[in-house]
Amino acid sequence: MKISAWLTHPEIPCFNLTKSQADSIEKSIDEAQVKICRDRDEFIDSLEESEIVLAWTFLQEWFDLAPGLRWVVTPAAGRDYFQVEPPNGIQIDYCSFHGEIIAETVIGMLLSHCRGLRETELLNRENPWPRRDLAGKLVPLRGSRLTILGFGNIGTWIAKLAKPFGVQVTGVRRQEGVSPEFFEAGDEVIGVEGLDATLPTTDHLVLALPSGKGTDQIMDKRRLGLLPENATISNVGRGNAVDEGALAAALQEGRLAAAWLDVFHNEPLEENSPLRSCRNAFIMPHCSAVSPNYLELFCAEFIEKFRARESL
Repeated sequence: MKISAWLTHPEIPCFNLTKSQADSIEKSIDEAQVKICRDRDEFIDSLEESEIVLAWTFLQEWFDLAPGLRWVVTPAAGRDYFQVEPPNGIQIDYCSFHGEIIAETVIGMLLSHCRGLRETELLNRENPWPRRDLAGKLVPLRGSRLTILGFGNIGTWIAKLAKPFGVQVTGVRRQEGVSPEFFEAGDEVIGVEGLDATLPTTDHLVLALPSGKGTDQIMDKRRLGLLPENATISNVGRGNAVDEGALAAALQEGRLAAAWLDVFHNEPLEENSPLRSCRNAFIMPHCSAVSPNYLELFCAEFIEKFRARESL
């Protein structure tokens, strides 16, 4: 079984498939042969014999070069990576292992805000011992209300890691769903129609939404205005979900406490974006899922997916 793997990235080392990771696939799948491709030309040349492709990107015209292809798998979670229509008999799959990594990033965001870790660094630029200024900003995470907009795999992982900190969780999804087994009294999963009623009692809003017309600026000026002044907003899904201009205005005017943002409408975020001038906007370069074990988790999920397919 020929598997072509074109998983390389010029900036992020853990996005490059290693030989040991390819070996783990070969050891787990009988007769699998993984070819690691280091550039586009090598990958395209490999398609003639490929049955399975592991890649960050795939173009429509490449299907014609792969007569034996039956499965394309990407480590990406977002369905916006492949803008293609696969021919009959070829399946495209995305992955869901990112949740446990992204959830740790979100917990870091929440604790950094509540316990003043980032604020301390900012205050230290103005005062070598900002104890008085910092003291009035510290709040507990325990007992706060966490609303997770986009309660799929990533959102569930965020809730799972947040619950030991004593937060009350509301998961928001397209339609009301079954609550995870670790939920307690007061936690709930609601449909998106209940979002407006939930926002005014939210201390921390986390967005873990996919891109698409249904999520475009779901947090617009009106909905941002429903959040209390002490609220924070974190976005680890896709940048289309937030009206960035309205968010910047709310932050600058003190109508929101802070924003922790890993994704944006345009990436990299423009140098002249108003968010960059907000003291209480903390910007990450779309790295909330980066971790040394990124592709190890991907390989494990791919192997599991393969075994599930073969058992059908």
